[in-house]
Amino acid sequence: MPIRSPEHHDQRRALILDAALQCFARDGFQGASMADIITTAGVSAGSVYRYFPSKSELIVAAAQSVFMPVRHQFAHFTDADDPVRPTTALAHVLSELMASASAEGRQLAPLILEVWAEAPRDTALREPLKEVYGGIHNDILTLVTRWRDAGHIDANTDVDALATALFALMPGLLVARIIQGRGDGAAALLAFGEATGL
Repeated sequence: MPIRSPEHHDQRRALILDAALQCFARDGFQGASMADIITTAGVSAGSVYRYFPSKSELIVAAAQSVFMPVRHQFAHFTDADDPVRPTTALAHVLSELMASASAEGRQLAPLILEVWAEAPRDTALREPLKEVYGGIHNDILTLVTRWRDAGHIDANTDVDALATALFALMPGLLVARIIQGRGDGAAALLAFGEATGL
């Protein structure tokens, strides 16, 4: 039996995950079956189950693939020499999230809402998301703390509470765009920042 390279394994896993994302975006987590994913991936059932033993594990991987790039986007701002306006960073990250969600014609934005809806019921999904969300909250907390320390907002500001409020703006703006059709969430964040000093 030929030995597969790590690159082959990574490519095969990515192929299966991409097929799952297509199926989940089209049919939702509950509507998409493993048979659908196998057919879309164009590989054997054994290959799919080798990388993802259950649909639940595919859902977790799909959710992580949508949200993890957000963490990488924040690094540009948290590592900057000068403090960056928190809403400017959030606007950029939200724009990148939406661009990624619609890349290559895959409308994954509704999938983001479904991840949020599924997480309270699914511990296997909730725990990885808590880790990702905790990291995003800490990134926002870093931005807010640096912004406060630079004197742009009141020195007595509860930065943890403010970071929590800013974090909550992003899901709300996604809901406004996906469900209400309200345009540019990034522009809304920038307007909010100008009005509040954030």
